[in-house]
Amino acid sequence: MSINNEHFNLIKSWTLFFYLVNLLCGFMVIVSVYNESFNGSVLSGKTMAIFSLTFWLISFFKILISPEILFGLPTLNQTLSKFHSSTLENMEDLVNDMNWSIDTGNIRNTQDKVLQENIKENIAIYVEEVNRLSTAELIFRNPKASQSEIALSIGVPKSHIVFLFKYHSSLSFSEFRMNSRVQDAIKLIEGGFLNTETLESLAHTTGFASYNPFFSAFKRITEYAPQEYVKVKKDLQTFTRDDKVHSLKL
Repeated sequence: MSINNEHFNLIKSWTLFFYLVNLLCGFMVIVSVYNESFNGSVLSGKTMAIFSLTFWLISFFKILISPEILFGLPTLNQTLSKFHSSTLENMEDLVNDMNWSIDTGNIRNTQDKVLQENIKENIAIYVEEVNRLSTAELIFRNPKASQSEIALSIGVPKSHIVFLFKYHSSLSFSEFRMNSRVQDAIKLIEGGFLNTETLESLAHTTGFASYNPFFSAFKRITEYAPQEYVKVKKDLQTFTRDDKVHSLKL
């Protein structure tokens, strides 16, 4: 009920706004006709058309910067809720459990076949350790984090980690690293990192060399630019807070 009431109030306010804009435009036409008649000009009502144009340009600009006007408050609220509930959860699935497969496909390389026989009992352990290094130890905050560093941290040869990503991961190592860093960035945003820091600082903190690759990676994975994500988060918190207030009143 609170969302519907909010929506109806929004429609009422904007209907009144456009009614006033039309009144002003009509008033400008009357003033134009009066001036033209007073000056002996041809009556066209266009003398003060620039003011009417200005009114409508301001109105259209307001519409463009207010998405709830274009989509409706319930639709916007539904979009924000879907965005909030799925983005981080899907990200965690992508770089953790859903990324890995214990079974290997058809291995043709002779050396890889030999290696498979030696490490197949340890694959599940390797997966668990890589996930731990990614999400708990935050190893990818190091800009130079590599497969060699992961192997060193786990205490196995680098060839084992190369094999792991080659045959047991749906992502390449560079893709996994990028996804992990974006997941880390989202968690920091959720925790209020940007209350005191900048997006550039967030990029460096999560292991990106600069803001540009961070921007590209974030948008590629979440389909949102970092600034868009932050704005939607703020809008969501506003709608959630307002909805709770309305619920308490009811």
